[in-house]
Amino acid sequence: MAWLKSHWRWSALNLFASFVSIYVLTQGSTGWSDLDTFDSGLESGKWAVRFLLTSLMMTPLNTYFGWKSAIKLRKSAGLWAFGFACAHALLYIREAELEWLTISMPFYLALGLTGMSILSALAVTSNRWTMKRLGKNWKRLHRLVYVSGIAVVTHAMLATTMSKKLLFRDPQAQGELKVYIAVLAVLLVVRIPLVCKWLKQIPILLKRQHKSGLKVSPVAMPDGGPELWPKIHGRESGVSLQPTFLIPTEMTNKSQPGSSSSPFKRKNGSVSSIDNPSVEIRPEEEAKVR
Repeated sequence: MAWLKSHWRWSALNLFASFVSIYVLTQGSTGWSDLDTFDSGLESGKWAVRFLLTSLMMTPLNTYFGWKSAIKLRKSAGLWAFGFACAHALLYIREAELEWLTISMPFYLALGLTGMSILSALAVTSNRWTMKRLGKNWKRLHRLVYVSGIAVVTHAMLATTMSKKLLFRDPQAQGELKVYIAVLAVLLVVRIPLVCKWLKQIPILLKRQHKSGLKVSPVAMPDGGPELWPKIHGRESGVSLQPTFLIPTEMTNKSQPGSSSSPFKRKNGSVSSIDNPSVEIRPEEEAKVR
């Protein structure tokens, strides 16, 4: 139960992707003779693009918005993008049979195979053992995911304009494709070093503004120099920091015998000479003290 509570986002993503994959692979048809407009090959390609863009979003969400859970979802989203891309390629091969081996390959198919090859390499190396073996090269390899995103989105854009079947089965594909292009453009822009450096300053500025909201008030210090102290519940300290001088003549006489406030007494009740010192204060000295 504790594991599910801490990994519920990861579980929800994989459960959702599983239901989508089952629905895509069991519904619709790829044949021209069927009137059903749901095309499994087309939908699998769409979901490959969607999960790939979702995987690319996870890093900016963690870097600029502080959503740490996004990193845990990045790998799963990328693997599901690879899975839907494989289904898309297999459905296309089944539909075209062996004709795709005899004809010249269109440019949009070459882009699709390029994106598929990159996703295959990233999926194979998405484990801790490979990460340790490759070291710094592992991160360099996985940066190719942006190249895969460009290739896949360009493949979808060219396929939309060149394939009559796609326009027949999904007339809204062009509008959806514009959204994918816009999202990919934003994800590529935030990877520019200058833009990345500027965006990283936003969380720092927000923290500074939050700290500047703390009210402070000047409090006098004994040496005369002002110092800022935060107000506590809208009140300031009522302790006076002014030095206090005691004059001997203003002190109470505590040398009376039998007084309970006398600190030093003999056992027989007599007061020692320490309690009542016979010190004579001259008038001129008393005037100076006053």
